[in-house]
Amino acid sequence: MIRASAPLRICDNGGWTDTWFGSPGRVFNVAVRPGVEVTIREISGPETVVLDVRDFGDRYAMVPGAPRAGRHPLLEAAVDRVPPPPGFGVELSVHSAVPAGSGTGTSAAVAVAVLGALSALCSRQMSKQEIAAAAHRLEVDVLGGESGVQDQLCSAFGGINYIEIEHYPVASVRSLPVWAELSRLVSVVFLGRAHDSTAVHRQVIEDAGRTGPSTFAALRDAAEAARDAVLARDLDALGQSMIANTQAQSALHRDLVGDDARMVIEAAAAQGVVGWKVNGAGGNGGSVTFLSRTEEERTALERKLEQLDPRYRVLPVSISAAGLEIEEFDG
Repeated sequence: MIRASAPLRICDNGGWTDTWFGSPGRVFNVAVRPGVEVTIREISGPETVVLDVRDFGDRYAMVPGAPRAGRHPLLEAAVDRVPPPPGFGVELSVHSAVPAGSGTGTSAAVAVAVLGALSALCSRQMSKQEIAAAAHRLEVDVLGGESGVQDQLCSAFGGINYIEIEHYPVASVRSLPVWAELSRLVSVVFLGRAHDSTAVHRQVIEDAGRTGPSTFAALRDAAEAARDAVLARDLDALGQSMIANTQAQSALHRDLVGDDARMVIEAAAAQGVVGWKVNGAGGNGGSVTFLSRTEEERTALERKLEQLDPRYRVLPVSISAAGLEIEEFDG
């Protein structure tokens, strides 16, 4: 049996600059758990892979290399990319503690964890950088989607990261020092519905020429400011960088900060929080990260936000120093 886990991503200052149309890129992000868990077990039935997608209540078999069912394209593409050894039958189980479409890089974490587990099954030695790159290619080259590179890198490396993308999709990752206090001061609020990242990407790409380079520059500045704040252990500066990034997101396209996000941000601002950041691409639904000054203020904030709307839910996360982790068991 092989078990792989990969963290999710929040607070991605500089997001959008890690894309083909927004680079050169500068991104700050934070890895959190619980994230995605993948388990591979050997079963009878050679060269068959049973996909057990627990969160969707879906379970079905596929044969690597055969025409795909298309029920879970990312998983099917990952199995075709790194199929089990010949003669092997396996069950591949996937679970995420966070709802899909929450804006926390769930699909990237799934791809990283699945590719990591399958590589271990095949005794392939792949670095975290290589697994992140392979996961990105699955979404963009194989499935034809739009994706920056930061989510896959955050899931592979974990921790608090500053990422530079000089020539998309090539990126370098700088791991920033652990700041344990942040786990006690960060809140992530799910807004009750999944955002459509494909539609959001399409809107931004269409408007990229109109918004001009200044907005992308503001996003890069927010990433650099967050990096400097973490190095200086400056909570207020980190909060200000989050706010500045959210403002730049809205300037990039107004719909990147949806009505639900505006509602919870307004309530949090009245509560006196240090900062807020719409996670991921933004749009309707998804989630928002908030930074409080004390644990007591964080608890009061979370209680207030959950009372705003029964759909809103606080996600119990903590910063993960580790990225992709793989364990192998006998028997």
